[in-house]
Amino acid sequence: MWLLLYTVEAAAIMSVMRSNPGKPFQELTTQLSGIPTLPRKIFPQSWTPMKEAVALTLAKSAAAASHDIATLSSTDAVAAAVLAAATTGDIADAQAIAAAAPQQLVAAPQGLSKQLEKTLDEIEAAAAGRIKAPEGPIKPKEHLKKQRLPKLPQQEESAKDKRSRRDKELRERKMYLKNFWYAAALSEKVKDKPVGVDILGTRLTLFRDEEGKVVAVDDTCPHRGAPLSEGWTVTDKKSGKKCVVCPYHGWSFDAEGKLRDVPSAEHGSWPKRPIIGSYDVEERGGFVWLFYGSKSLPKEERPPIPFTPELEDSKWRAVYGEIEFDAGHWGVFENAIDMAHIHYLHADSFGNAEKPKVMEMKSTRDTWETTCNFRIHNKPMNKMWEWTSVPSVPVEAKAMLPSTSAVNIELAHGVKMITFVNTVPINENKAINRFCLIRNFALNPAFDFMARDNMYKILGEDKVMVDKLAPERLNVEYSLAPDMPQIAFRQLRQEWIDIGYGVPTEKEMPRRGLLPEECC
Repeated sequence: MWLLLYTVEAAAIMSVMRSNPGKPFQELTTQLSGIPTLPRKIFPQSWTPMKEAVALTLAKSAAAASHDIATLSSTDAVAAAVLAAATTGDIADAQAIAAAAPQQLVAAPQGLSKQLEKTLDEIEAAAAGRIKAPEGPIKPKEHLKKQRLPKLPQQEESAKDKRSRRDKELRERKMYLKNFWYAAALSEKVKDKPVGVDILGTRLTLFRDEEGKVVAVDDTCPHRGAPLSEGWTVTDKKSGKKCVVCPYHGWSFDAEGKLRDVPSAEHGSWPKRPIIGSYDVEERGGFVWLFYGSKSLPKEERPPIPFTPELEDSKWRAVYGEIEFDAGHWGVFENAIDMAHIHYLHADSFGNAEKPKVMEMKSTRDTWETTCNFRIHNKPMNKMWEWTSVPSVPVEAKAMLPSTSAVNIELAHGVKMITFVNTVPINENKAINRFCLIRNFALNPAFDFMARDNMYKILGEDKVMVDKLAPERLNVEYSLAPDMPQIAFRQLRQEWIDIGYGVPTEKEMPRRGLLPEECC
């Protein structure tokens, strides 16, 4: 097949030479270089490896074909004479032979593969200006070795493409994930009065209905834009439903967003349909979970609420809290599953800068979460904790979509603790950690303040650094083996974004209500 392709190339070359008997060599080669023959289209960059293969494959054929030119047909003889002259570098002589017999130059003779590949090589190279035309006879192998055409360098990613790829990466990292559950509040904070919550680029009002269940509606009254969260709740006399009352003109709304009373207007003169957004919420494990997605999505098809069974186990005790960060949710969340930083940010508490290695890292995942198991060296926080000291601490770090972490550590004498942290976007540039510290020892409520204070101390140390992180200044982030928890979660999250679950931030896609209309 290869020899046939070269024969086609040779025929094209001979045709040009036949049509231009008097043209100078440089002009002729320039014209030859532009011929769009099939071999050039198939092998446009480097011919040499193909020619070497032809020379090896047809070694026996070439030997058998080296018979006297006189035994060839008239057509083969003329073509062979032209190739022989070109092989010795006598291009003028080749042109003269071609001009003398223009009707006979229609194809290359069979069996002259070595001369053919050398001639094609020289003509192509001279026409492209890459190598100097040969001045004398050169053996085919020597020619291939000394005059090999330079390989074209692989095209590198341009600086513009790198910036574009990085910009896309950062943009998607900022996105919120729709059709997932976010911890909108601590259950203990939603009581009789409405509670305003800044979340996912908007603001909601939470209150409890007539049955004591938490409900969520838009915070902005549709009358003149007053904040409903600064109002109060009443029970509508006609429907018996608990409503939130606007503090500006007294309009009241039920859990479905329907207007139930306008004190200054006649009953029945207002819209009957919901006129403010209402959203699905559930309470579990001491948190109020907001479903950030379409209400039409069946409950059985929704992702699970992030959870760890110890939250509802009487053999464990949890303390709750929350702390805001002046940083995007992605950096705040990844800090919670970053184990390599604890030896430095928390060196004066439980970190151990003298033994900072993260050991025996293993990672698994499923549809909704990633799990990393490893061991670290820590140190007792103070003398009181020395009885829990172990040579190394086994750690299990779970990262659950959309942004919940559960880090489980085990110390001596069966002492276990779990930090359960829900990182919730407030907006593109702010986030809040709603957390609990769960323990299986010292279950008396009298010890709660100690556990809570320790958690605030640790998160406060994190905040000082996380608020200063500036990944947008980097063209690329370098990660190593200890970063496996973050990398594994990034990959899982990206898969969901790639199938359409990413929602641009309110800065990129302004909205009225919880979700942009384009994403509903």
